[in-house]
Amino acid sequence: MKFITSSESTDTPFDQIKKIDELGSEYWLATELLTLLGYKTWKRIRDTVERAKVSAKNSGLDPSHHLVDVVQMAQIGTSQAFREVLVDYKLSRHGCYLVAMNGDPRKPEIAAAQNYFAFKTREAELAPQSQELLSQLLEKIEQQNRVIQEQGKAIAQLQAQVQTLLPPSSDFIPPGWDAEVWRSLPPQDQRHFRFLYRRRRFRPSQQGQAEQVALPVISTEQLKEQQRAEVAQLVGEVSPEDKQELQLAKQEMLRQFWSQAPDEDVPF
Repeated sequence: MKFITSSESTDTPFDQIKKIDELGSEYWLATELLTLLGYKTWKRIRDTVERAKVSAKNSGLDPSHHLVDVVQMAQIGTSQAFREVLVDYKLSRHGCYLVAMNGDPRKPEIAAAQNYFAFKTREAELAPQSQELLSQLLEKIEQQNRVIQEQGKAIAQLQAQVQTLLPPSSDFIPPGWDAEVWRSLPPQDQRHFRFLYRRRRFRPSQQGQAEQVALPVISTEQLKEQQRAEVAQLVGEVSPEDKQELQLAKQEMLRQFWSQAPDEDVPF
């Protein structure tokens, strides 16, 4: 009987004689259980189960729920009469525990059964609480996953905002520019349009259009010449003093404009 008292095996003899009824409930037969515990006669098996019934009743339990009589019809002598004969007991897990508790605790088999069914009974009592705790834990994990996802979106948005604040690299092409047109611009003009994009979000084409309209190709010298012609046309013939005052005002406006640009964007 040493294999009964061993706690190392997960498939114990008590599990091996366990049965499942048509409703899916587990049960044990008293004859199999008590034979496993060293009871040799039906009288000792019956007396032990009857004591367990009394113990259940004194504890406020209904014995018929845990220790059920198993009877069969037997013929009386040679007559045609039949009567019910008690042949076994159908025990629930708690019923097995009560039977073991009413056995001889000095026997190692009885002590092993007491420990086994006490543990299994308590495990069954705690199963609903464990399931509820598991459900709560899964719900908390789900909530934390949602928080992590929201934080990930916020971090991605922050990274995008930070990226717009960083100085553009030397090969950065502002949105809306045709690559070939952009490469044809002088470095000074590229720095100028990068600055305009960073500060004013300037694009050479309108937003939402399928085809982007690039700025016409024009050199720096042509642009300066065009500006000189426009200024000469607007100013006309004025005195040298007025021309000097206009030139100073123009330089002051340029200084104010370029003072807003980073050092790497200043064209002079």
